[in-house]
Amino acid sequence: MTKRIISALVLLCITTAVCRSVELVPDSVAYRAGKWYQYVPYGHSLYADAQPEYMRMDMGAVSYAPGANYGGSTARYGAQMFAVFGARISIWSMDLQNRRFGLNVSQTAAAYLWMDLSEHTTVPVVNTDYRIGVPTFTFIHRLQGKEAVPFLKNYSIQFCPFKHESTHIGDEMVLQRVDRGYALRRVNVSYNYMELNVTLNEPEDRYSSNHTFRLGGFVLLDPKQGWYFIDSRDGDVNNIASNNPIHTNSAGLSERYGPSGLPFEVWLQYQYQSDCSRHGFQAIVSAEVRNRARYGYSLTETEHAATPRESVADPRRFTYSVFVGARYNMPHYDGYFSRFAIGIRAYHGNCPYGMFRSIDNFSHIGFCVVYQ
Repeated sequence: MTKRIISALVLLCITTAVCRSVELVPDSVAYRAGKWYQYVPYGHSLYADAQPEYMRMDMGAVSYAPGANYGGSTARYGAQMFAVFGARISIWSMDLQNRRFGLNVSQTAAAYLWMDLSEHTTVPVVNTDYRIGVPTFTFIHRLQGKEAVPFLKNYSIQFCPFKHESTHIGDEMVLQRVDRGYALRRVNVSYNYMELNVTLNEPEDRYSSNHTFRLGGFVLLDPKQGWYFIDSRDGDVNNIASNNPIHTNSAGLSERYGPSGLPFEVWLQYQYQSDCSRHGFQAIVSAEVRNRARYGYSLTETEHAATPRESVADPRRFTYSVFVGARYNMPHYDGYFSRFAIGIRAYHGNCPYGMFRSIDNFSHIGFCVVYQ
């Protein structure tokens, strides 16, 4: 896992260094040669996205679940916080045929933090997730003239050939799981994937009313490895049911990958923005339906399996996310960190964070702030 993260970071540094080594082109030829490091208004995450690449903070009521309840509260819900520290930086962009077509190469990265605010002794970090990859390529076709279609302004296709996710349970949670003798103290959720999405009506004009539709998905680059694995330092390798055999890794430790199952994730998103008022405010409504794997192990077992568990495929689940709120657009500036939104965000489905994705019927509703 560490080697994969280092490889991704090295590739990111090389990409950035190459881009910086190219001299900026004069405005007179920018139409032909494109522009470097210039903000583009398309390809960005929508407000209900479960895995966004912008800055977001959620604070609200979260359903407690065995295995993720550090304080052992008997309450049904507790106050918890989720934060996203993400960015999409344009490396190179170009418009063709009088802005009929657009091309963009951008770099994305994001970190996701989950904290339990209800546990007053230590306020533990429950989990952190990290996503990074090689540059993402986006193509947009703006429908003009005879190409114009009612209710359709444009469509875009976005593709990233390689992304990596690595997740890490919080230190307090690890220590507690060791003290309580859980069979699985930590599950390594780490995988590589490629991602593709198609969007109708990219909201390039942030001031006008718009309806955006997006269909996306990603597929594992190594489906035999699956979504996660366990080694003998972190628990009993027999407690993961899998069609993959137990093997010895380079460190001489017993290790086992989870079941391969269906190695993909798909989602459908919708977002509405109203016309902007003269003071810079507009209404935002965003929704997402996602189909993903619910990881098939138990986080509450203390019994160790004498033999490897019988193979089962990770079950599929639909998850639902909704954001309703208002956005303020900074006047006279359209670029990075020019929009600030507040609202209510609700989520229901299997838990979307780290090794806790084995938890079903996970619900969250609370106050949400988005800055992009």
